[in-house]
Amino acid sequence: MAQHFLAFALIAPVPGTAVASTWWSASGPSTLPALGITLVVAVVAWHNRSLGTSGAIAATVVGTLSLRAGWPWGGFLMVWFAWATLGSRLGRARKDARTAGVVEKGAQRDASQVMANGGIFALAAAVASASGDPASDTALWGAAALSAAGADTMATEIGTWVGGTPRSVRTWSTVPTGTSGAVSVAGSAAMVGSALVLTAFAVAFGLVPVARWWIVAGAAVFGALVDTAVGALVQERRWCPLCDTATEQRRHTCGTFTRHRGGWRRLGNDAVNLVCTAAAAMLAWLIVQAMPA
Repeated sequence: MAQHFLAFALIAPVPGTAVASTWWSASGPSTLPALGITLVVAVVAWHNRSLGTSGAIAATVVGTLSLRAGWPWGGFLMVWFAWATLGSRLGRARKDARTAGVVEKGAQRDASQVMANGGIFALAAAVASASGDPASDTALWGAAALSAAGADTMATEIGTWVGGTPRSVRTWSTVPTGTSGAVSVAGSAAMVGSALVLTAFAVAFGLVPVARWWIVAGAAVFGALVDTAVGALVQERRWCPLCDTATEQRRHTCGTFTRHRGGWRRLGNDAVNLVCTAAAAMLAWLIVQAMPA
């Protein structure tokens, strides 16, 4: 976590210089500097095992597109990544022990996880760059998508760390910690709190107008709720016949190949996370379109 901010500090200009005003302006770096900045952060994250090799490559693509849209876009993405990394590091040993044999992937993000969480934001950044207006309404649905990903991530991380009894929103029965489509008091509180914190950062960076913060925050919470519902209703559910337990792993930690138990085959957590960000972006866009000019 500290190393991520150290990398950020090394590439950030000193306040008060002529370059500093460019850092906080709507215009961003050219492609080559944007690539270099993002590559430094990705390598540090890879070294800290926050990202796998494929995840670092995908993060470089997402980061470069974001910085090309402007410093506010790139700054918000970096803060989001630091926030998500903080969540994954909190109580990691306890979370690993509680979710062992249930979750499909660990804390080290691969390319599909990076794109599921940041792909919509990168798309918004590319659209903003192409339009030449990085402060357009595109920023609202882009920020909503990334904030939703952060809200969902923090809900999972805090929910599995703090504890409590998770319940499936499909059956309202208790389920193993780490099961997709389940809710807990701690996780739900973290979801709303994270949406508000990330929205505040988007406003602080100038990516989202102060008067429209509620659009981003509300859409982010909506996207996280959609993630929970889709995870409970249609995400693939599997079962280990040897351990006689539910899991999301295709090959259980015991070494046994698991069986399909419900939901859509091969619809995993990454696809559900993409639905989460897309739902948030769509709601934010619809609200903006419905508002008077």
